[in-house]
Amino acid sequence: MNSPRTEAEAIRRILEELPRLWPNLKIERVRREVRSASNPTADAIAEVRVGDLRKELVIEVKSSGEPRIAEQAITQLRRLAKLRPGSYGVFAAPYISERSRELCKAEGIGYVDLAGDSFLRFASVLVDRVGKESKSKEQRGLRSILAPKATRVVRALLLAPNEPTTISKLASACQMSPAGVYLVAQLLEAKGYVAREKDRSILLEEPERLLRDWAENWSIERNKVSRYFSFGRDSRDIISSIARASKEQGIDYALTGIAGAYLVAPFVRSEEIWAYVKSGADRLVRALDLRPVSSGANVVLLEPYDQGVFQGARDLGGARVVSDVQLYVDLLKFPGRGREQAERLLEKTRPLVRTR
Repeated sequence: MNSPRTEAEAIRRILEELPRLWPNLKIERVRREVRSASNPTADAIAEVRVGDLRKELVIEVKSSGEPRIAEQAITQLRRLAKLRPGSYGVFAAPYISERSRELCKAEGIGYVDLAGDSFLRFASVLVDRVGKESKSKEQRGLRSILAPKATRVVRALLLAPNEPTTISKLASACQMSPAGVYLVAQLLEAKGYVAREKDRSILLEEPERLLRDWAENWSIERNKVSRYFSFGRDSRDIISSIARASKEQGIDYALTGIAGAYLVAPFVRSEEIWAYVKSGADRLVRALDLRPVSSGANVVLLEPYDQGVFQGARDLGGARVVSDVQLYVDLLKFPGRGREQAERLLEKTRPLVRTR
């Protein structure tokens, strides 16, 4: 179904579709309202019946269902509820994002969209339905934000979650064009991850939600993975050898995975060393006498999907380690006990990603 392009078209389509979207409700009457500055009204009023129960639904329609727009609709519906005691507010849009649905439920507001998502809760009535297309829509939206270069912007924001920034500063930090950063910032704002301040600076709204959403939709094996066996005595010896050889060969690298996280927030040990290598991996392999293997690897070298993985890397315990943000993203779906280590890491570093 083609999505309505204007608010007027969205109102028309949604009102036409209400019988399909609310099949268990008897819709007795729907009337459009005319809004003016002196007369605050909803876009429509629907009178519905369930058995002997009758209810007036006050419907606010928007052409977008992203969080920023949902918050505006919720505010409007609260005002209207005071003017129409006993009514129930409903936010409607062509598609309402998962985060917007959460906001509506938390505020006691219903919602409905053309994708079939619907929530109503009043008296003894409960409608809570998720349309078949919702999950795929959410994933498509996240894919845009989590495209290789876009993650540079996400990472830069998460590395300084409580500091307002600008498009130009992000462009410099991410080695991207201002236009590219602007597009990513727009997507993040539409999804409710960031807000624009009065001076147009950008500030994260819910950094931990952004971090978790990224990690849940990511796998470290999206990088090019090469597995090797090292004859080093143990993991510490191997890490020391990697650090020494990288310095001698002028190779940029950074540890990740459980071995990297152990240097930040010790929780579980791993004899398997994972490391990003910017370039010169073949020289590192020769210097360390690593042997390619299909199983039993204790060294895994990653050719990064984007050089942004090195943002925020630092020296710890004599080795180079990716940022806490990158560690968490890599660990959450890491094989074995990666999720446990990820949550331990977040527990230790949560002040860095707190919600303001």
